[in-house]
Amino acid sequence: MKKRFLMPAAGVLLAIGGIVFLTQKTTKPPEIPQSPSDQLVLNTSTDPRLVFQKAFWRRPDSDDKILHAERREWSEQGKDVREWQWFLAVQPSPGLSEWLQTNPFSLSPSTEPLKYKEAAPKPDWFPSDLSGFEILKAPQGRLVMIFSAKKNLLYAMDSGAGFAPPTRNLTN
Repeated sequence: MKKRFLMPAAGVLLAIGGIVFLTQKTTKPPEIPQSPSDQLVLNTSTDPRLVFQKAFWRRPDSDDKILHAERREWSEQGKDVREWQWFLAVQPSPGLSEWLQTNPFSLSPSTEPLKYKEAAPKPDWFPSDLSGFEILKAPQGRLVMIFSAKKNLLYAMDSGAGFAPPTRNLTN
């Protein structure tokens, strides 16, 4: 008789436990608001030293001749940067050339066509005809360096998704 009572009681307890588990509210982490591109503000910098430094994470040598530089940052009314993109044209100094030959960005030779952000076309001074240039790309990124040893000329570009605002409250 005890077995007859235990089986239905176990079934009832299991059903109650399932209902409690399924109806229990789970807290989700806060979502990062995404703004449509038409609400983003574009800021452009053509300061050669600043663009060079943000691109290569180092200051240019006095022998580096920066021919052109442009950095674009899209942000929400001047707040958090949501997207960024930069372009450079440099006649590298021997020091910069030596440093880049150590492959600090883990670039690989590439023959794929270059991809540009749809939101803004490449600058007019950035080359379209890449014949005679060696193209190096990051395997999992958008960093591209285009080099002509004959002309001692380096073009480079990169873009990214920007920086998300910090998460204020984390929940388990």
